Amino acid sequence: MRRGIPTIMILVLGLTLVLAAGVFAQVKTDAKSGLDRIEGYVQAISKDSSSLTVKQRGTTQVSWKVVYNDQTKFTLRNAPAKLDDLKDGQRVVVLGKTEKDKLMAARIDIRTEK
Repeated sequence: MRRGIPTIMILVLGLTLVLAAGVFAQVKTDAKSGLDRIEGYVQAISKDSSSLTVKQRGTTQVSWKVVYNDQTKFTLRNAPAKLDDLKDGQRVVVLGKTEKDKLMAARIDIRTEK
């Protein structure tokens, strides 16, 4: 019975590492700016907490809390934009720095479907 416990512990540890690596692998580094980059769709906007929730694009089910401030730049079709131009369900590209489970946005590019 004692031989089974280390095997189970190794399997649990391995699964935990694989899942953790999967979450952190979703953040890419932007080649031009060196900032962290995520792409996805806006699920919720909270003006009270200056944040939005972005469901990451692709096959993953990862959602990020994106925090913005008065230094965050918004763009729409490569032109200056503002927070009010952003709507639920829109595709965005966010550049910033990850801090634990959130991303502090330096720039939020609002995209339109082609």
